[in-house]
Amino acid sequence: MNYQAILKTKLQKGNPKGLNEKRIKRIEEALNWKTGPSLEKPEKHFIAELPNKMAVYFLKPGKEVFRDKKPNPNDMKPCVGYGEKSYGFNDMWKQLSKISVHDFEMFRAVLTLIYRNAFMLDHVENEGIIRYRPSKEISECIKRMGQSIDDLLDYGLLGLLHFMDNLAWNEDVKYHVEDGKATLKGKYKWSTGRINTLLTCITIPYKTCLFVKDILGRSSKPKNIDWALVYDTMQMLLWARGVCPPRPDDLIKWLSPYIIEDTPQQKLF
Repeated sequence: MNYQAILKTKLQKGNPKGLNEKRIKRIEEALNWKTGPSLEKPEKHFIAELPNKMAVYFLKPGKEVFRDKKPNPNDMKPCVGYGEKSYGFNDMWKQLSKISVHDFEMFRAVLTLIYRNAFMLDHVENEGIIRYRPSKEISECIKRMGQSIDDLLDYGLLGLLHFMDNLAWNEDVKYHVEDGKATLKGKYKWSTGRINTLLTCITIPYKTCLFVKDILGRSSKPKNIDWALVYDTMQMLLWARGVCPPRPDDLIKWLSPYIIEDTPQQKLF
């Protein structure tokens, strides 16, 4: 299967048209969901059922509602699976890193799917409800890829992509509500939340993979290991408070020809 042709994606410049509207609708949907009385007795909000009968859902409220310092009243618990286990950023990065070792080219294809997820390119709106619903062609692509890597992942590839969508959705709800209303024009940048969260999930596993490759390639001369590959990333995370989205040039360098520049055609005359 020609993954490169199927997943070919134009580099998203700035704040793409229509993206904010989708994010606002989703924040508003989540705000209208009922909240359970406690962390131990949350309300369950079903989002989707995967082909393997695995459920995609939220539990509301989430743990940040009850923290002592700067509680977040809108936090939820994103879940995918047969139980109520939820994973964090480290868990996702570890699973993506497993793919990078197993098949680097497929790893780049998966990162492209995450990029598309960040900008909601595979989301569909039906009667005002927006869900992650890749086209038939891309769904077949995910299925074929999953046949090779699902065993490496806790949810399988499709489950991982749905979980990441839920996680990004929750990040938007946490940061883009002011006075009880959804807004992307408040005190946080429009890229805070969904965009920065999922783009960081590209940077961390990719740079970690480069570091591992560098170590393996210099195993006979460890003094030549390029430690900057890991420490530069750590510095970025510290400076940007936990996020480090890649620059456009990085995305083209790392993920071409999956991600391509949207350059206008030159005039012949």
